[in-house]
Amino acid sequence: MKDGIRRGLSLILFATLFFLPIGFFKVNRVLNGSVFSLWELGYAWMLVLFALFSTFKIEFKWLRYLRTGFLIVLPSVLIYISQRYVITEIYDPNVARISLGPSIYLAIIGAWVLLSTETKGTLKITLSLLALLVLFGLGMFPMLGLYKEYINRQASFFLELQRHLSLAVSSLLFALIPGIYLGYQSTRHPRLREWIMGFVNGFQVAPTLSMLALLMIPLASLGQSFPFLRAWGVKGVGFLPAFIVLSLYALLPITSNTYTAFKQLDPSVMDSAKALGMSSKQVFSKVSFPLALPFIITGVRIAFIQNIGNTILAGLVGGGGMGSLIFLGLAQSATDLILLGSLPVVLMAMGFEVILEFTELRLKKKMGVLYDQA
Repeated sequence: MKDGIRRGLSLILFATLFFLPIGFFKVNRVLNGSVFSLWELGYAWMLVLFALFSTFKIEFKWLRYLRTGFLIVLPSVLIYISQRYVITEIYDPNVARISLGPSIYLAIIGAWVLLSTETKGTLKITLSLLALLVLFGLGMFPMLGLYKEYINRQASFFLELQRHLSLAVSSLLFALIPGIYLGYQSTRHPRLREWIMGFVNGFQVAPTLSMLALLMIPLASLGQSFPFLRAWGVKGVGFLPAFIVLSLYALLPITSNTYTAFKQLDPSVMDSAKALGMSSKQVFSKVSFPLALPFIITGVRIAFIQNIGNTILAGLVGGGGMGSLIFLGLAQSATDLILLGSLPVVLMAMGFEVILEFTELRLKKKMGVLYDQA
């Protein structure tokens, strides 16, 4: 079954690389120029190699290793090949660029999907991504539009990246204790559960942009009425409205997972702890909370990944972050600038997902806590 899926996916990718353009030459960041494909660059043999490596079943171990290596370096090789396009037009080297075509994006995704079907697939995908980032940082893709946007905005790029991460982390930390407290109280007081869950669900249902818009008016009024609050940063735009909205959105996954974690604890374990002479506080701190902690971390992981994505909208209200680059690119119809703001968000979300999931699994193993995944 797995081999059939691999062959089918490989044939789709082969057709993608053959028929769709690999890149676009642009005389500036907005206007489109020449379109070129892989076979026009004289690298059609790569298509044959790709098809042979990915379609047929390989019996020899060294050939399997070679196929894995080929898939790992494929994203870097494709982007490098796109820079080999011979430019015949008159252009300004400071603004002209080559933007990646749809076939490269689909081929990169396909290569990573194929790697994910192998043993230690996550590690192999990480190696492929690291190779791509290292070559990008070393300036191996000088004509790449994404690289030109990065060079032009290098100082602001890292500043906005720092703002994005600090806003996502600080709002999560602010929601952490209230979320755990509300989830715990839901288990102790069943009558309050409906009110608590309805409260945190209400923020999740409301659109993020609507929440930001609703907060702008009262925060702006407070800032104008009380100058000392305005000096502290209380105003309708900037960091504070984005911080409040992100904190409210982070409540639901933390609260619901905390409720589930405490609800599924075995009552006999609690009774045994009380029988040993433990007080209620000792039972909570030494038994119930440690047992519930791995599942609480799951909620924190979900909330954090959600926050990383939602923080993009902070750029609409002057809160900074990668959203400021994305919305500037949308306003200027600059695809490369949109990608420069979007890709770090995707990579951050994927990276922290892997790190937090690994931490969660290690903690579960250390605690000896296993949950029914169904």
